Amino acid sequence: MRGGGVNERYERSTLISEMRVDTRTTLPLFGSNRKHQRNMKFVKALAFLGIAGTAAAFSLSMTQASYGESAIDRRGFVGSAVAGAVAANRLSSPAFAQDDPYADFTTTESGLKYKVIKEGDGAIPVTGQQVKAHYTGWLDGFDSIKKFDSSRDRGRPFSFRVGAGQVIRGWDEAFLAMKVGERRQIILPPRLGYGDRGAGGIIPGGATLYFDVELLAIQ
Repeated sequence: MRGGGVNERYERSTLISEMRVDTRTTLPLFGSNRKHQRNMKFVKALAFLGIAGTAAAFSLSMTQASYGESAIDRRGFVGSAVAGAVAANRLSSPAFAQDDPYADFTTTESGLKYKVIKEGDGAIPVTGQQVKAHYTGWLDGFDSIKKFDSSRDRGRPFSFRVGAGQVIRGWDEAFLAMKVGERRQIILPPRLGYGDRGAGGIIPGGATLYFDVELLAIQ
């Protein structure tokens, strides 16, 4: 060290933007307390900018400098930082994210999601027609422990006039697009189900509903 003036110039320099190290100053892994403080400022600044893996790369490059050497190899430092950022980006990519269990469902403009699990070969009902259907409904996903109703369990199909507002909006939309004999799994956001009010003390407000529905006949 050549005196306090070098330290002052070093501390005033824009360390992050210019990535410069005073060649008259060494940055050993184990040095004076003052040098250690400068090192920590450097690491904290890099962490603040969110450069993934840079702090680790900085520590690694520090081990290559001894107390008599000049400065950090900037090319090696930047290369290590870039490698760390690439690794972090890969870990945050969709391939590492949790799989969407409903990725194979089709989403309509209203937000209804559906998947055909059995094709039908009959007619498609029009608004006002009476239809007969089987259904099972759940909260928290298909086949969950929170089954709230099922015509299949009762052994008695359910009949209603489709498109006439006799059932929740999601049902009208779903059955007006189904063929007789078709079976679907449908997912209804709250606005297509019971909204914020819920129903009967069984379905809470804001609930997403999961149904397995089958169009048996047009009557």
